[in-house]
This record gives sequence, C-alpha cells and structure tokens, in this order.
Amino acid sequence: MQVCVLSVIVAAHRKAGCIEDNLKRLKGCEIIIAADEPADELADIIKRYNVKATISNTRRGKWRALNEAVKLASGEVLLFLDSDTRLDCDVKDVLEVLKRSDAVEIRKELNSSTLIQKLSSVDFLNMFTVACLASRLRTSLGLNGAAFAIKKDVFVDIGQFRSRINEDTDLGVRLAVNGYIIATGGKAITKSPSGLREWFKQRERWAAGGAEVFLEYFHQILKRPVLWLPALFLLFPAVIGLLISFSIPDNYISKALFLLIPLWLPSKIATGLLFILYQKHVLQNIIAALVSFSAWMAVEVLIAKMTGWKVSLKILPLYYFVYSPLWMMLCFTALVRVLIARISGKKVGIRDWSV
Repeated sequence: MQVCVLSVIVAAHRKAGCIEDNLKRLKGCEIIIAADEPADELADIIKRYNVKATISNTRRGKWRALNEAVKLASGEVLLFLDSDTRLDCDVKDVLEVLKRSDAVEIRKELNSSTLIQKLSSVDFLNMFTVACLASRLRTSLGLNGAAFAIKKDVFVDIGQFRSRINEDTDLGVRLAVNGYIIATGGKAITKSPSGLREWFKQRERWAAGGAEVFLEYFHQILKRPVLWLPALFLLFPAVIGLLISFSIPDNYISKALFLLIPLWLPSKIATGLLFILYQKHVLQNIIAALVSFSAWMAVEVLIAKMTGWKVSLKILPLYYFVYSPLWMMLCFTALVRVLIARISGKKVGIRDWSV
C-alpha cells in the first residue's frame, strides 16, 4: 500500500466554513476533519465526501481534537488548516519549502470588508513579517494555527500539541527551542472577526495564550532581542511613542513650577507662564507621537510594497493611535492575569474556549 505524502487536518467547530472548497482544491490528498459539535452542514460534508474524521459531540479542546486526528494520518507531512481558512496555493509549493525545513508558516491574508477586518489585515502583515524574520534567524515566536505544515516525524518527536490556550504558539516556540527550522511559504485566505465584540473575544484568547507561552519561555525569548525588538516595533508600535515620551526629561523643577508660580507672581504673568509650560508638555508628547508614527508607517509601507500586501494608507493612523494601543493594553492585562494565575497555581479560563 502506497503511503500518501500529505495529510491535511482541518479543525472545525460546528460550522463547515471553507472545508468544501478545500476538499475540491486538495483532491488526491488525505483529508482528516477534527470536528467538535458538528452542525448538519458539516456532518453532511463529512458523509458526502467520505473523508476521515474524528467527531465529538462535546468540545474537546482544539489541541486534543487535532492530536486525535493525527492518529489517523498516514502522510509524511501534516498540513493543518482551520475550517475558516482556504488554501490559496499549490500544495507542491509548501512541500518544496519543507525540503529545506521542518515546518512551514503559511502566509495568511484576510478578505477584508469591515473596518476592524482592514485593521486586522495590518496585524496579519506584521505577523507574517515577524515569521519571515524569525525564519532567517532560525528561531520562532510561534506558529499561526490557521494554516501551517510540519513533517509528521518532527511533530511526533516534539510531543505534538500540548494542553495550551494557544497550542499553535506553544508548538512554534518549542520547535525553535529544540533546534528545528521553521520556514515561510505558500498562501492561504483566512477569516477575521467582522465586529469589535467578536474581535475582542478572539484577541482576549490570543493575548492570554500568548502570555502563557511568553512566561514559560521568557528566558529563551529574552536572549533573542534581535527578534523580539523588531516584533515589538511592528506588532505594538504604540509602545514606541510611549518609550520616547518617557525618555524626554521632565524634571521635578518643571513640576514644582506649576505650584510655585501662582504663589509668587501676579495672576496674569502666572497664567501666561503656566500656559507655556503646559503647551511645552503637550508639544513634547505630540512630537514623540508623530516621530514614532512616521518611522513605523515608513517601515510598514516598505514591507507592504516588498511583500505585495494590500494595505490602505488611510487606516494606518487609526491602527497606530487607536487599534494598536487597545491591542497592547489587552495583551498587558492578559500578561498580568496569567502571571498572577501562574504564581497562585491557578488556570486561566477563557470564555467559550476549551483547553
């Protein structure tokens, strides 16, 4: 019996998503669906196409569902896809990259129609850029589980997916820590939340899962500033202006003047001087924000041009001054929560998500 080269494992919760499109595109490949609480449409597709599947009427947790699906795989290479992700390249392209690596982070783009999706598209550009940089440095800050490929023997040797909120991020970091090579290649189209409420729900999970992995591998990550500093600059650009603002001298004398001037000078003169001091402080913050934004936007435009990524320049100010700070504060909040839970020996729970 001939063993197939590629096994495609699709994670699905209730909805069918892009599964039927992928089945048509991936004819000749072994397809295995890890389905939790499948709706009628999903169950019908599994039956109609007669594909292998591990089905559970309760939510098992994505990491467990995928590991159980791998047991049915006979391929030498595992291609993991989320049900809402459509492969947009020839699988031969991915297999070619795997000849010189152990895993492949597949480029993921969004079909963006709403404002929040267009802003998220900038995130995906930056995540892919960080993945490309990490590949050059022969390391990784994690994989994006929506679409990636890995050699089956490597996946088994590394211990498969573990019980983590972000099982894909954890797997990517473990691969790097153990000396495996992660390359980038291929292309897929994936889905992102269309509204702020759904976005917050997804990112709350991403933030908690990322914090969990970050704290576990803190020392290994810290040793690679050549990776995490550019990643910080791209993924959380708002922190740049914050650091610049903190670095501008703001001594105690200028603060004391706000109290002393009204006591010792006439009202009109005091008012004028206080106004000047206030405007000086505001101007410093504005300059810090504009300088950092200009630097980040120049890099962003250059990367988009080099990668052929479609990014609207109109949304970059909104991304930098609103979206990025919101995402950064969400990540910081999650980091504190996970750190406290880690110290107290408790688990961090995520709404509507099983681990």
